[in-house]
Amino acid sequence: MRTTYANAVDSMVLDAVALVDDLVSQALLASASDLHLEPGAGGLAVRLRLDGVLNTIDHIPASIADNVIARLKVMGELLTYRTDIPQEGSFSFKGLGDLKHDVRLAVFPTIHGERAVLRFFCDDGQPRSIDNLGLSEATVASLKNASEQTSGLILVTGPAGAGKSTTLYALARHMLDATPGRSIVSLEDPVEQRVEGLTQIQVQPFGELNYARAMRSLLRQDVEVLFVGEIRDAESAHIVIEAALTGHLVLSTLHSGDPAETIARLIEMGIAPYQLTSTLRLINSQRLLRKTCPDCCGQGCECCFATGYKYRTACGQAAVMNDHLRQAIIDHTPTGNLRTLVNENHPSLQECAMHLVQMKQTTTDEVRRVLGTDDGSGRTDTE
Repeated sequence: MRTTYANAVDSMVLDAVALVDDLVSQALLASASDLHLEPGAGGLAVRLRLDGVLNTIDHIPASIADNVIARLKVMGELLTYRTDIPQEGSFSFKGLGDLKHDVRLAVFPTIHGERAVLRFFCDDGQPRSIDNLGLSEATVASLKNASEQTSGLILVTGPAGAGKSTTLYALARHMLDATPGRSIVSLEDPVEQRVEGLTQIQVQPFGELNYARAMRSLLRQDVEVLFVGEIRDAESAHIVIEAALTGHLVLSTLHSGDPAETIARLIEMGIAPYQLTSTLRLINSQRLLRKTCPDCCGQGCECCFATGYKYRTACGQAAVMNDHLRQAIIDHTPTGNLRTLVNENHPSLQECAMHLVQMKQTTTDEVRRVLGTDDGSGRTDTE
């Protein structure tokens, strides 16, 4: 941060409007995905999520903390007089070069005041092509092939912050180029990137236009390809499967560890094995690893905020449905045995990550941070 907010004399000297504008501008300049303002006895800790890791970079004194939170609430059209309930909102912010950024704001009451978290959505700097995500050539080829089919289900899985939405957007752009003329619609919460040629709909999970209602209606809208931001529950899982069974190509995400765990979760949601084997084409389980900073070769410099890392790359395990996997699902094969079967045909996440280490794109410490340790089964302790 250029400004040291802790040096402010009082709220009369440092205008809250200017301070918030500077906070957001500096976060965007650093390419942060999130800005945290975390209250404590002495004020607000200012933290940025850079390449997936939170870094404390400044402090706002208690004398102006409430003014800063109030200003953010005004920008997000929240109730400034309610400090006892969680609230969510959004606003647009004009950054360098008049580039507009969509910002999602969430505030939450704590014993020291309100905690605020801002998430930034902007197309600038995001990988746009499926070839530029960092995935292996084999994984990219499998994803492209599956996305060019006329029906079935493609799943991109992993924990929060694994780059799942970015992969779906890249696939959407590939499909628009490779198979033009198709009717393609997305359901998202929220819309993170705007893609020309893709009909994008922002759903309201707790409103009238939720995932379930939107998906049921879209099946009567002559849609050929349906992007669903996330399978969140059994109801959305069943509707996604229904769409795939009726001749649609459906792409979605799911929070799960690896392909075997994904299959197990869908069955636990009530999806019959025969439905899964009839629709599922590919599961790509992925993670994001920080790349070694090219400016300092990992030693730490001003460009990487002394972390030794700058930007991130994806690594993934793409499991393609074949006769052996299909039969294993029908036979209700235990998850561990499914994992062994998948790993026999597709390099595990750990193997893909270690390949990036050999290419000097990342480090073993980073692989350990993201994937944990490998117990020999191909499953890591973060799954």
